[in-house]
Amino acid sequence: MSIFLGFLAVAAILSVSTQYFLRLDNLIQITRLSSFIGIMALGAVFVLSQGDVDISVASIYSVVGVISAVLIQGGMPVGYAVVIGLLSGVLCGLANIFLSLLFDMPTLIITLGTSSIFRGLGLIISKGSSIYQFPKDSFFFEFFGGTVGPLPFSIIAYLLLTFVLFVVYRHTRFGIHVRAIGGSRRIARAMGIKITRTRVVVLMLNGALAAIAALLNFAYIRAAAPNIGRGLEFMVIASAIIGGTALTGGSGSIWGAVIGALLIGVIRNGMVLLGIEIYWSPVVTGAVIIAAVAVDYLSYRRRRA
Repeated sequence: MSIFLGFLAVAAILSVSTQYFLRLDNLIQITRLSSFIGIMALGAVFVLSQGDVDISVASIYSVVGVISAVLIQGGMPVGYAVVIGLLSGVLCGLANIFLSLLFDMPTLIITLGTSSIFRGLGLIISKGSSIYQFPKDSFFFEFFGGTVGPLPFSIIAYLLLTFVLFVVYRHTRFGIHVRAIGGSRRIARAMGIKITRTRVVVLMLNGALAAIAALLNFAYIRAAAPNIGRGLEFMVIASAIIGGTALTGGSGSIWGAVIGALLIGVIRNGMVLLGIEIYWSPVVTGAVIIAAVAVDYLSYRRRRA
């Protein structure tokens, strides 16, 4: 509720400060762009809740689009290229957890390395350039990159994924296991929860969601580039934490992550509308992340006390 009220306060300030904020086309654009970050933030809720951290999602987001674009450019049917792109995201998530388990190292350290590897693979596959010269008249681009009535398909997909993952997170045995692992792996193991299997599934799910976000963005802009998504990993994690997911694990909020992603989208959009130089965007985003982590840490200390 507190983050929702904060979101309404920021929206109210912007609606008074600029006449363009409440225009329907601007609101739809904010939601569309927030949906790509938000879909990945849904995966971050699961990852953080079980006590892991994945900072490679932005690189997965980038390489998935590049892989699909290169395959289509090479003559592969669009449907096959999209499926391969989705599977590549899942495999990236599997690689993260496999290396973490193999070397018995935190996923934060592993994904710090794999993030660079995935980004480098995107540069190698694309030869460091944008990819846009390929057929764009297929059903994939027309439907998934288009609108259903007044709403972009990416927003509809975002809402469907949010509802499904909310049910999984809050009302299934799997969701309970994820939160239990983040609360205490020792107790979760004593309860008979299969910790390794759950962590593998969560990291693969995280990779799949990053791939879905990448493919929806690919369908929308009808191009791919190895530098797309640079820095998004911090916005993804910030969206989840701002929305109430504990950085220390054990609890989280799917709908909170949605509001967190929208809040970041509104702030970024407001800066543009108010004529603030775009160079300030990383500064503001970083400040939001610090504030979110600080609030989470203080809340954790209060619970411990």
